Order: sequence, then structure tokens, then C-alpha cells
Amino acid sequence: MDEINFIIRDDGTRKAFLSEDTFDVLEILKEDYPYIYESINDEGFILKYEQCNLFKELLCDKKVVGFCSYDFSREFLTVALNNIYILPQFRGNGIFLKELENTMIEHNKPSIMEPTRLVVELLIKYGFACKISDSLAASAIEFIVPGSHVMSNGGYENEELSTHFYDLEICGCVHVLDVDDTHIAYSAPLNYDIIHYDCIENREKMDDSYFKGICDIFKSNDLNFMDILLDLEEKLPVKNYTLEEVIGDERGFSPYIQSLIDDGHVTHQKALEIKQQIREEYEAGMILNESLLVRLAYLFEEDGEPKIKSHADVCPYCCMPIDSHDRFCHFCGVNLDYDMDEMQDRLLSSINDSNGNFGEDIRFVAYKFFKLIDEGIELEYSIFTIENTYDISWFDLNQFLERNCYFKDNSITPEGYDFMNGHPLHFWEKYNMDIVNYTDFEDYFYSHEDMEPIERCLSYLSQFDDDCVLEIISEIKKDEK
Repeated sequence: MDEINFIIRDDGTRKAFLSEDTFDVLEILKEDYPYIYESINDEGFILKYEQCNLFKELLCDKKVVGFCSYDFSREFLTVALNNIYILPQFRGNGIFLKELENTMIEHNKPSIMEPTRLVVELLIKYGFACKISDSLAASAIEFIVPGSHVMSNGGYENEELSTHFYDLEICGCVHVLDVDDTHIAYSAPLNYDIIHYDCIENREKMDDSYFKGICDIFKSNDLNFMDILLDLEEKLPVKNYTLEEVIGDERGFSPYIQSLIDDGHVTHQKALEIKQQIREEYEAGMILNESLLVRLAYLFEEDGEPKIKSHADVCPYCCMPIDSHDRFCHFCGVNLDYDMDEMQDRLLSSINDSNGNFGEDIRFVAYKFFKLIDEGIELEYSIFTIENTYDISWFDLNQFLERNCYFKDNSITPEGYDFMNGHPLHFWEKYNMDIVNYTDFEDYFYSHEDMEPIERCLSYLSQFDDDCVLEIISEIKKDEK
């Protein structure tokens, strides 16, 4: 290769390409970094993925000496590394380590798409992974394998694989799907590993005894592996988001949510509902700080149906696969140590955060009861909560519900849903009206029953000369159209 005419970044700031659409990695290299493109061809290096939506330069002494690319979600700041390349003469300078650390500080813990053995060995060197047997390694950084690249010693339905374990002998990510049935999924060999390691020869030795041995290791060391992974994860220099950073405060939305609204991905009203839901779940202990972004992404996802069904261990809330060491589900973001009884106590105490100021009108209590039922909380616990929160018996409440045909066969009737949707608290919550006193609003709402519910809201709010109230009025009028 001739003398390189390096691109220099005098201020040490590297260039990045970011788009909601995808970039062609090779086209970027050809047009903007010909010397890197030439080096890749000279080495016979094959990109794992030719598309990305985040492309970043890698610098050494202000010179552009490589690149990395990611699958990136701008709204939720989640990243999955799918390519990294550094010019041979600049390897060994800790460039990959610096990139990982910067990513964790700027965004959150990344994942890595189909790592090579070299990448896993570097993770071990950096302390982000460690060997747990002669050939197995555990990584705090999750590995992702597309369904088309997953192999198995049993039935597998071309589903994406996520795991924290890697076999250095076969150069592949491994995941125990069912330890009792000795069912294991693993990644297909990569060109780099075929060229530089004996992975094909080692894979030819993968017989029944190999799969049984892997399962035996996990069966006898499950708790130990869990402790190892938790210890590795706690040492990662990840950014820990606060609730306000993720959803915003009482004055408005976070940049993440506001960007979704601005780009037309979600309505203002839907965003308000999700903001309120996340706040309640967080205060109840159902979501951890490190899972806030995951939960946000899950709730904004239009299709929340489970996409992976081949794993024995699944999240009890979304039925997606989990590992025994996971503190939270990496698909829906729910705290896996969530104790239903204990957490519901906390959740329902937040029902009272608008608290004793609300008066115990039976219509208000009925609405709160229906909210519990509608959120999937069991009938017995909902009754217990209402009786222990408000000065009312189930007998009296149930008589009110039956008399109005709101509740039948332990389910909310259409009339019951009409009651909920016409309740003043429904509008107060829907339009984020906590800037005004609820009791005062409720009194006004019930004393003007000659008006339509929306008209009552607008009429009540019109008495306030406040910018926030004007925004609420504007939102209500938008919904009317």
C-alpha cells in the first residue's frame, strides 16, 4: 500500500453519519475514506453488515484510522455495533476500548452484532467479559445474532438470538434454550474466524457429548455465572438515566419523547399516556433506572407481540427470552425481581399521590377501581386495595356498579367503559391537567352537566391565563377535530 494521505481532524473531533434510513458502508468508505477501503480489500476483510444508520470515524493522534458502524435508535439511544475496522498499523492502541467506553457514557450499554473471536478476546482483556471455563466466556455486553445466522442442535425457528455467552473453541455465540432437553442455539461461523482460527475443524467435533457438556456446565454453575455477569455489568461505565431524563418533568417531555412527537411517530396524547404509565411503574419499582429506555421503546413500539418463541426461559410480562442473570427484561424493560404484591402496594400508593385531596365520591372510587382492573390487576387484590385505601366497602361499591350496569361477570361492561371515558379524572389525566387543582375541576365538571364533557374542560380552563393551560386547551381542541 502506498504512503497514506490520512484525513486529519485537527480539533480531535471525529465525523459521524447518522440517519433514520440506512447507509451503504462500502459506499461511504469508497467516497470518503479510500485508503481505509483499500486496506480492507488488501486484507480480504469482509464486512459483516453492509448497511448501518450510524457511521463513526475512529481516530488515533487526530488521524482517521478506521471506522465503526451501528444499528442505532436515535429516539431511545440504543446502539448495536455491527462493524469495526482499524488499519493494521494502528491496532493495539486501545481504540476499540475507547469507542466502547465513549458509547456507554454517551448512550448506554451497547450490544454487539455477531462478534468475532478477536472481539470477544478484546472484551476479556478490557474487563467487559471473562472466561468461565476452558472455552466459554461470559460478557456483560450482549451479543446479537440475526435469525438467519443461528444454528441449533434441535428445532429453531429462524429467530434472532441474544446471549451473553461465547464459545472460543467454535468461535460462536451460544445460548442454552432448554438445559433439560440439551437444546442449544449458536451462531454460524464468520469469515474472519474461518480464516484466522480453526473454527470449522472444531465445529466438526460438535456431537451430542459437546452439547451435553455445555448444558452440564450451565446446570451446575447457573448461580455462579449469574454472579459473574452481575459483577461484570456493575463495572461497566454506563450512563445511568434518571426518570426525568427519559420522560421529562412536570413542565414537559424529555428530548427523546419530544423528538417522537415532532417527527410524527406518536401523538401528543399517546406520549402523555406513556409518560404517566412509566412514572407510575417506576415509582412502583416495576422499572429500574437502567431499563427506563428499554421500557420507553417497548411502550412506543406499535407491535408489542413476542417475536421469539423458542426459548424455555421467558419474561412473565412479555414472553420474550431472558437469561437467569438478567435484572430486567431486555425487550419490555420490566424489573424481573418485581414482586407483584409488594410492587402493587407501591403502585397503588401512587394512586393516592393526588391523594387525600381528592375526596371519596363513589364515582371517583369506582374510576380508581376500574383503572386497576383495566391494568390487569386481579379482582381480589383490586378490591383489597380499594377497601384499604378509601372509606368504602366492596359491598357498597359493587352495588353502585351493578345498579349502573358498569360491572358484570368480573369484567367492565361497555357502559362501564363509557363511565370511565366520561369521568373528570379521565380528562384530567388524559390532558395532563395537574397544573390545576383536581377537586376544583371535578366540582366544576359535575356542576355543569348540561354541557358536553369536552366543553366542560374547555370552559373550566378558560378562566386561567397561563401558557401551560393554553397548551392544554390547544391539545383538547386538536382532539375535537
